[in-house]
Amino acid sequence: MLLQAFAFVSSLSLTTSTLLINYAAPAPISDLGSCQLEGSYLGDKIACPGNDNVYIKPGTDPRGQAALHYHRDPRFRRAEVKGMGTYAADNTYFVGYEFNLANYHEHLAIFQWKNGASDAADNQDIVFNLQWTETLPTRLSLGYTPPGTNANYGPLWTDSSDFTLNTTHNIALAWDTKSRGNNNLQVWLDGESVLNKGGLSLWTGEAYPKFGIYRGEARDHDTPGESNVFDIYVYKVQLSDASLDEVSGASGL
Repeated sequence: MLLQAFAFVSSLSLTTSTLLINYAAPAPISDLGSCQLEGSYLGDKIACPGNDNVYIKPGTDPRGQAALHYHRDPRFRRAEVKGMGTYAADNTYFVGYEFNLANYHEHLAIFQWKNGASDAADNQDIVFNLQWTETLPTRLSLGYTPPGTNANYGPLWTDSSDFTLNTTHNIALAWDTKSRGNNNLQVWLDGESVLNKGGLSLWTGEAYPKFGIYRGEARDHDTPGESNVFDIYVYKVQLSDASLDEVSGASGL
């Protein structure tokens, strides 16, 4: 089934690879990448591992299971890890991501494939991400920004069911950085294929993955009765440039 789903990258079966990321809690943050914490505005950087209001640190989830614990109080906008590794054109990437989220809010993102090029502020700043939208704020979505203005960002997929909190979830992602305008992106949620979309532009000249909790802070759609306190417990992250099989320890596939 996996070979059929990945006919567009079948040539990768001839290659060998060492995982670019192979994180398993309670390993230190450095095994995943570099910690990034931010206060109430863009550029309000906070030294890692943070403080009582915002932090990322190895610990346990409420059940006592080892996890990399990310926490943000209401007026803090970022607790993310920029994934380690170098990413390039003419490649294909596969991600497995195992985590437990305690709260969601519209505009909260838990994964980003982020443009690192110099024009990112005006063009494909977030190439694609996993987030909750203001249209259906209880359902996970995959958002994409086509080339041009960042205002063209919009969802490619939104789940048909509300996202279950305080539960272990597995996400698998696969995308290529080959011919611009003809890239393919696939997503699985808890073992179920939810998106297979071609004709995309997923390489900007420089990009990288980010894992954690971004945006959705207080003053960003403060819906009465909703909380802007976020905790995510990350158990495993794997990222390969060779095959989906290599990330099976975290993907749920």
